[in-house]
Amino acid sequence: MKLRHWRKLGREDGNSLVEMALISCFVFLPMLIGIFEVSYGMYAYTYVSSAARQATRYAAVRGAESCVIAPGFPNCNLSPSGGSYPTTASGSAALLSYVQSLQYPGLYAGNVGVTATWLSADTSTGTAPAFSTTVWDTPCSAPDLNGASCNSVGDAVQVTVTYKLNMPFWKTAAFTVSSTSQMMINE
Repeated sequence: MKLRHWRKLGREDGNSLVEMALISCFVFLPMLIGIFEVSYGMYAYTYVSSAARQATRYAAVRGAESCVIAPGFPNCNLSPSGGSYPTTASGSAALLSYVQSLQYPGLYAGNVGVTATWLSADTSTGTAPAFSTTVWDTPCSAPDLNGASCNSVGDAVQVTVTYKLNMPFWKTAAFTVSSTSQMMINE
């Protein structure tokens, strides 16, 4: 009888259950949480890049001639100093309210930031038979390099959208995701 008792003590039937519990707690669970966090960051970046492109399009079609074409067009004549109908204090403020209206589910609108820069067109002509080139690298101050308003046809608008990520399990670290888009104003 004593021999049988010693054989039962030497068996390892419950070891795999304990090992699985430890591996689940210290390996699988943190890995699963990490996958959720990375997926949340990618979701926020998708929102930011889409919002930057849409806000750039929104600003590009609201150039200097947009109020002439449609006087009731929201934020027509949008420029660095703002737009009209409704009147806004700055172009970035009008674009911020537009971007916040594009909010994806699960993202907080208060963490969104928008910076808009209107750029003057600088056209240089090459020597024959070269083509002329246009670059948009000078921030516009009224009037632009051609003597027109900053939102004239041929100028460009550049919009940067940022989103501050609040990671649920990384409260001490703040991550900011940003995307920039640029488009020429043409009407």
